[in-house]
Amino acid sequence: MWVKALTERGMDELRNRLAAKDQMWERCRFKLHRGNIIIYTPVTPWNPRTGKPDPEQRYMAKHLRIVPSVPGPYQLEYFRHTEQWWPLPCTGSIEDMAGIIEADAFGLCSPMLWSEDVVEGDSGKTQPGKKEPTR
Repeated sequence: MWVKALTERGMDELRNRLAAKDQMWERCRFKLHRGNIIIYTPVTPWNPRTGKPDPEQRYMAKHLRIVPSVPGPYQLEYFRHTEQWWPLPCTGSIEDMAGIIEADAFGLCSPMLWSEDVVEGDSGKTQPGKKEPTR
């Protein structure tokens, strides 16, 4: 059984299509890792001792992943709170995946859900406990 491999070109196509629809996608990062496209946001935790973000503790908050799939070229998965990838019932091309993410029928794909946890240097300081609820 052959599956179609994901490439940098496909990742760039997905990033550009999503960013063209909503500027919030510009805060997200796209990474080609082990044949999968991972959509994540870099998070710099707030250090209460220093009163500012601590870049030494920076980590990757994973959200979505596109993987090669047997029935259709690719499948969309999301990262659960249990730290496991969970497949969504969606398969198709990169264009199809971008359309599914844009439509967000499952309520899991909006970058608005992730943006409040992001602290990147001086550009957008968010302290724990001072977040506004998203819903």
